[in-house]
Amino acid sequence: MTRRDPSLLLRRLVVMKGGQAAYDESFHVGVNIIRSDGNSRGKSTISDLIFFSLGGDLEQWKDEAALCDLTLAEVSLNGAVLTLRREIISGKQQLPMWIFFGPFDEANKNAVEGWSRYPYARFQDREGFSQVLFRAMGMPEVPSDDANITMHQLLRLMYVDQMTPVNAIFRMEERDAPNRRQAVGDLLCGVLDDRIYPSQIRARQLEREYADVSGQFSGLLKVLRRVDGDLDFSDLLSREAEVLETRRKALAEIDQLRSSRYETNTLADADTIGALTRDLDRISRDVVAVQREHDQLSLSIEDSDLLIADIERNLLQIEQSQATGRIFGSLVFSFCPSCMTPIRASSDEHHCHLCKTGLDDEYERSRYVRIRNELEMQLKESRSLQHERLFRKSTLDERLGSIKLMRNIISEEVLSRSRHFLTEADARIDELTRAVGYHDRELVDIERERRLAAEVTELSSRKEKLNSAIRELHSNIDMWIGQRETRQASIYRLISTFTAEILNEDLPSDIEPVTEEGVRFNFSDNEVVINNKRGYSASSLTIIKNAFHLAILFASCADGRMKYPRFVLLDNIEDKGMTVDRSHNFQRLILTFSEKIDVEHQIIFTTSMPDDALENPKYTVGRKFTEDAKSLNVR
Repeated sequence: MTRRDPSLLLRRLVVMKGGQAAYDESFHVGVNIIRSDGNSRGKSTISDLIFFSLGGDLEQWKDEAALCDLTLAEVSLNGAVLTLRREIISGKQQLPMWIFFGPFDEANKNAVEGWSRYPYARFQDREGFSQVLFRAMGMPEVPSDDANITMHQLLRLMYVDQMTPVNAIFRMEERDAPNRRQAVGDLLCGVLDDRIYPSQIRARQLEREYADVSGQFSGLLKVLRRVDGDLDFSDLLSREAEVLETRRKALAEIDQLRSSRYETNTLADADTIGALTRDLDRISRDVVAVQREHDQLSLSIEDSDLLIADIERNLLQIEQSQATGRIFGSLVFSFCPSCMTPIRASSDEHHCHLCKTGLDDEYERSRYVRIRNELEMQLKESRSLQHERLFRKSTLDERLGSIKLMRNIISEEVLSRSRHFLTEADARIDELTRAVGYHDRELVDIERERRLAAEVTELSSRKEKLNSAIRELHSNIDMWIGQRETRQASIYRLISTFTAEILNEDLPSDIEPVTEEGVRFNFSDNEVVINNKRGYSASSLTIIKNAFHLAILFASCADGRMKYPRFVLLDNIEDKGMTVDRSHNFQRLILTFSEKIDVEHQIIFTTSMPDDALENPKYTVGRKFTEDAKSLNVR
């Protein structure tokens, strides 16, 4: 049987109470029937526990389930086997999940080692379990309007429970958002372009950033014009040259006056020179310290770039390794590589034909998922640290420029004063000295204006780049939406066709013959309408609802573009007063459609009216629940 990814299969469910298994059953590919001899036997309890163990969020537990401690679910995600563990805590929602990258039997031997704990939702840089499960299934992580789409949101479309109104597509919950329902439906139907929602969010972020930059740019210009209405940055270089030349002439004249003075000089300026020298030493040490930190940070940035490139290369090599393994399979030798003796071919494909060691494809796939998950988290952390280093380096660059300028000014002052000790008697030298100080202040002001000019230029450049990026994003989004609508029409038509085929195989009822055009559904509005009519009986509405969810699964098996994980959970398919004959017909109908499909899938449904003709371990799960032996052994 062919497997299409993403795929989700429940292979085993274990519910623990007090260290003992209150429920332990294996599930299989295809149809899985959970049955009882009547109502109130615990079928819905098992359905809720399956929903919870796969990542669903339950607001209220049934009494028997609330007595249990935890669930353990062995699942196959795209062929890789994982074990999921969640604790049952009554009254609490959004519980975390423990994940073991391997089968249940191996996980059960390791109480701590190999298990990783993930919260319900992402928190800062900490991933939630939905991100890990999505990555294992190759599902894109798509944000909706208020938060990222989680495993719980996907399961709301794959689980048909009894408490949700019969006319609703999604499992009922408070604070439900139409846009989020549409995003989930589009994602699972494969019509959600995983570039659109992130790009729309990115566009909104850029638009906010553009507004901030524009505000900063306008505010800065307004303040500068208020301080100096004639402020012009274009003459900074010429003004700096003029000040430097005037300062140079003043210093040259001071030197000339000093050289012509009488030889007996006082040492009145010795203290001043000493103070300047100490300041110069201190600033020079600061320059050395900052330069050393800057150089070390530059080396760290280069090393981190190499590390990030290496992690990205490892991720690519893991994908290439998996692809190579799938294409070529295991190597087969015709002759022994040691003694060159011909090797007899082995008919057992699950053992190495050379050394006879057992081959475990599930273990290999699980190991690949675990390694890829660890590398993804390392890559994310490395990129975050690199961003901090780059910001620190930018800060050091600005600080280094400032203290180097101050060091040069003090150094020139020390050099000037050291050549000749100044006396208080020479008025001209004193005047020139004050002029040099004024010129130094002018140079500081010019440097400040240079930084302001650089900031204005940078803000203007950022505005232009942001505006260009926003236009490009909106152009791409419009193009992607057009492509999505084309795919959507094709996928929706396929789902409608399967829904009509299933309904037309129902026993005669108040549902008239249905065509593809007679099926209309809308994820945002959360409803399915048949033949433009809503006033069907409760039992017919139950048939319509289950038929639609089965149609999504069958369509996903027929069209590889869909992201639906080929899994559906239907609780009590004969709810709302359905007759026994109609229920049995629908059960056989499910089996008939399932057996026509050559794509790996899983249908789990519960019934209190099991068809004796389907009482076969090939289709059933565990024992039939009765009044004396309900689903959970919690005594």
